[in-house]
Amino acid sequence: MKILVLCHDIPSMNVGATIPIYHMIRELSDVHSIDLISFDSHKYDIKDLTKHLNDFKSIDIEEYLSTKDQLLYTLKNMLTIDNLKTRSFLNYYYNKDMNRLINENTDSYDLIITDMPMAFYVKNCDKHKIVYAFDAVSDYNHNMYKKSETLGSKLFWYLNYLKINNYEKCYDNFDDCIVVNMKDKLLLEKKLEVPISVVANGVDTSYFTNTKVDDDKLKLVFLGDMSTPPNNDAVKYFVEEIYPSVLEQIRIPFYIVGRNPTQYVKNLENKDIIVTGSVDDVRKYLSKNTIFITPMISGTGIKNKILEAMSMQLAVISTSCGISGIDAIDEIEYICADDGDAFKDAIIKLCHDEEYREFIGRNARILVENKYSWKNSAQKINDIINKKSIKK
Repeated sequence: MKILVLCHDIPSMNVGATIPIYHMIRELSDVHSIDLISFDSHKYDIKDLTKHLNDFKSIDIEEYLSTKDQLLYTLKNMLTIDNLKTRSFLNYYYNKDMNRLINENTDSYDLIITDMPMAFYVKNCDKHKIVYAFDAVSDYNHNMYKKSETLGSKLFWYLNYLKINNYEKCYDNFDDCIVVNMKDKLLLEKKLEVPISVVANGVDTSYFTNTKVDDDKLKLVFLGDMSTPPNNDAVKYFVEEIYPSVLEQIRIPFYIVGRNPTQYVKNLENKDIIVTGSVDDVRKYLSKNTIFITPMISGTGIKNKILEAMSMQLAVISTSCGISGIDAIDEIEYICADDGDAFKDAIIKLCHDEEYREFIGRNARILVENKYSWKNSAQKINDIINKKSIKK
């Protein structure tokens, strides 16, 4: 089958928002002819995907470098209901050149697969098409609105909620919608008629494998794009509510690993807290003596970072919110901790009990090998492509 894939930026294995598209292309290219059209922020390289693509076209993303331009752009998008505006896609906007490029190149395809931000470009296209929505973004924005403490913040998130809630209705123009867990499926089914399929994210188990590196000291690691509110909330919650009580019992450093740290996160750095910013290879921070923490209190979808840590055979401590969508067993494949005391106790236990730490890590690795490979995810997508609802 000849498939056109649309993505809001160059798909990369290092960026959570495009990782599923990256691996979908790699896996499906063995059985389908795949072309890609995307925006290009010039932050990521297409060369890793070139051999998996029949053709590739892109439109440069306009950069808003000054604070004034960013504020004007943000205001414009907040007041324009047809434009998608979230903090995750600051430079993403409706683009006439992209619209023209897509319209000129859709006729020859059997199927179009688009990620969530690009869906409105083809919502009225008379082709068989699938939207890879990942999660219920409107629900995330509504939750952020409810927890906002200032009038300005409440207004920002409520406008985004209204806009994205309206935007998600375009999914009904598609033959199928893919999300990464059952929670998001149930949320979207309340307002949509499109068939919704669950395809869990995966992990490259050959890339994220136990390095056998035995560091001298134990460390706590949080991994994620620090420009996103859920990751900032998680770090703030951990540093203010949990970490001080941990340090009262054991001196263990806390590494915050990820690009775009906010000023709040940068200001946390001290002798115990290390803020790395962007790193070329996260695996060097996921060595044997790492305890991986995900104290998430907001957010949607499946957290790729947890699957990566599990694949590295690490013990993971997570809130229920963080582990959502991952079918893992508490105290066997990870440790669930939904309050500060439970989180602190889990850290102390893993620090003092190396055998239990390794037990959790081994079982986590087995879990991702059996259930969360990208090959399995791609096979499920291929089944969706071939099922009767996608009429050929």
